Amino acid sequence: MTDRPELRSFCNPVGSLTFKGYGLQNNPFNDETTESPAVPAIGPLRPLLRPSLKFALAATLSVGAAFSWLNSHPPLKTTRLPAPINASADPAATPAPSLLQRAIAVTVRPNDTLDGIFRRLKLSVDDLAVVRNLPGIRQSLDFLHPGDVINLNLLNGSLASLERRVNDRQTLTVARSPQGNFAAHIVENTLDIRPSPLHGEIVSSLFRSVNDAGATDAVAAQLAEIFRYDIDFAQELQGGDQFTVVLEKVYRDGKFVHDGDILAAEFINNGKTYRAVRYTTPDGHSDYYTPEGKSLRKAFLRAPVEFSHISSGFGLRWHPILNHMRAHKGIDYAAPTGTPIRAAGDGSVKFRGIQSGYGNVIILNHSGDVQTLYGHMSGFGAGMAVGRHVHQGELIGYVGQTGMATGPHLHYEYRVHGEHRNPAGIKALPTEPIAASQRASFDKRSAALLAQLDNARQATHLAAR
Repeated sequence: MTDRPELRSFCNPVGSLTFKGYGLQNNPFNDETTESPAVPAIGPLRPLLRPSLKFALAATLSVGAAFSWLNSHPPLKTTRLPAPINASADPAATPAPSLLQRAIAVTVRPNDTLDGIFRRLKLSVDDLAVVRNLPGIRQSLDFLHPGDVINLNLLNGSLASLERRVNDRQTLTVARSPQGNFAAHIVENTLDIRPSPLHGEIVSSLFRSVNDAGATDAVAAQLAEIFRYDIDFAQELQGGDQFTVVLEKVYRDGKFVHDGDILAAEFINNGKTYRAVRYTTPDGHSDYYTPEGKSLRKAFLRAPVEFSHISSGFGLRWHPILNHMRAHKGIDYAAPTGTPIRAAGDGSVKFRGIQSGYGNVIILNHSGDVQTLYGHMSGFGAGMAVGRHVHQGELIGYVGQTGMATGPHLHYEYRVHGEHRNPAGIKALPTEPIAASQRASFDKRSAALLAQLDNARQATHLAAR
């Protein structure tokens, strides 16, 4: 019937029926052969098929015609398709993996550390250890203040870069290279420093008046520091006193950052005028001088505690604890517990410890056989030990209520050759004036600053009219 073995097998009316090559269950592009389940022989069933003989005959003729056509044509050839091209084999055709980038600005909270911040954000502390060991940046990295902002950039959950402002002039940046190594750089910020005039009048307090004039508390503190040898701002400040200042205002990228140093100042206290200009010597030391070149710094401070008030003066008084008249050999400055106490002058520590009614006390030796005593302290400054040299204005302790005291205050004594003197009556000697070799430079600088002071005062008076 046909030369095709597969077709002869298909046309066999007896035995099992096999689909091979063209079976419905086979893929023409596949060499595998799938056999269908065996079908019983149809011989015994012929009597049942007679009613449909005509139909079966017609179907058989149709199938035979189809097989005849297939027999006259060559067998179909199976062709294997080439394997799909692997795009990953071509680096240029490889799509870039998706990267998850995230930027976080962290505001430092009280008692925050970098370790705590990294753990809070679930960042690798191993990365932090590597960064902290980079040369020359540990202090800039670890010294945090509440309110500081640390900018972190993350890549797939890992640290990619870190940036924080160290100070107004410097910014620290740390970045990871594609190879995974960290590198740190200190970037110098460009600042715009502009001299600015300021004028005000004392109404209630120095700080409030400076704030009302448009400056910060830092400017008020500077002003009190400059004239502290001539004016006791705790006792002698009066309503109606006036001040005029030329100070630096610092800007970055056109935005105000903070107030800078006072360049020149004038303070009128109880009708008396005090003036000061700032001068920097060739060795980089800055200080304040009178227009004549005399140093405003004196050998001793007027008061070792800032912005306190005298609760008990020098002389005979009724002792509040012993309940009898007794000589008071110093001055008591009432101030809150913990208020800083400063060394009145350069000297060395003679005694540090507890002494009878003084409680916690420090005694300093100064030149000229002068001693100063500071009593009733709540605590001592760091590193205060017998024999240590201290500078004028250095922190030596804190106001307290130790010993015989009814409230927190500093008991301050001034002794010359062992004899007690009234600290308020001591006329302090000035320190060295401008050196002769620098006088021409100072005069030029001073004249320019004093002219700015005069212009600021005149502008204020004209505006008030």
